[in-house]
Parts: sequence; C-alpha cells; structure tokens
Amino acid sequence: MGDSAHHSSLAREKREAALDEYQKGRYTVVGDLALKAVEQAIEAAASREGLHFHLNPRTAHARRTTWAKRKFPSIAADLDLVWGAYGDLGYDGLNGRRAYEAIQAMERIMNEIESETGIRLK
Repeated sequence: MGDSAHHSSLAREKREAALDEYQKGRYTVVGDLALKAVEQAIEAAASREGLHFHLNPRTAHARRTTWAKRKFPSIAADLDLVWGAYGDLGYDGLNGRRAYEAIQAMERIMNEIESETGIRLK
C-alpha cells in the first residue's frame, strides 16, 4: 500500500514520461501516461484520507474517478478529457492535437490537486 509520497513520486515520473513522449511525437502512448500520472496524483491525495483505490483493481478506475470529481469538482471535465484521449490515442492512434489536449488536461488536473492539497506533483 502506497502513501502520499510514494504516489506523488510515481505521478511526477509518469508526468515527465508523458511530456517526453509528446515531445518525441510518440502520440499513441501519451494518453496512457497522462492517465497514469493523473491516477497517481489522485491516489496521492486519496491516501491522505486513508483511501487506496488501487487495492481493488476491478473497481479502482471508477471509484478513483468518482472520488476525484467529488473532491475536486473543477477537474471533472479534464478527467473526462484524459480518459477520452486514452482511448483515442491508445486504440485509434489519433494525431498530435489530441495528445496536446491530453497533456494540457493532465497539467490542469495536477496543478489543481497540487494547489488544493500541497502535494508536490511537478
């Protein structure tokens, strides 16, 4: 079971990887990495409340997203955008515009969580 520091470290690593892959034009993996960075950021915040969604993999994505939208309502639309980009880029291999949107949404989400919780995500 990870704590806030562990999850925030993973979030930073995955964020850097998403940015790196975007710069290299490897757009099909940007959605994967942006989503994973966001999920780790959410886990970091949730762990401070004793919540560990990753312990139940079958329901983790849905429960994590529901909790995050309730806890941080301002990121709801961006969470939906990141999830959409994950599917579009990973399965359909869409262009750099969609990857750019995923990166921007990831950054807004991480900024909001960082601002609200004080957890260093960048």
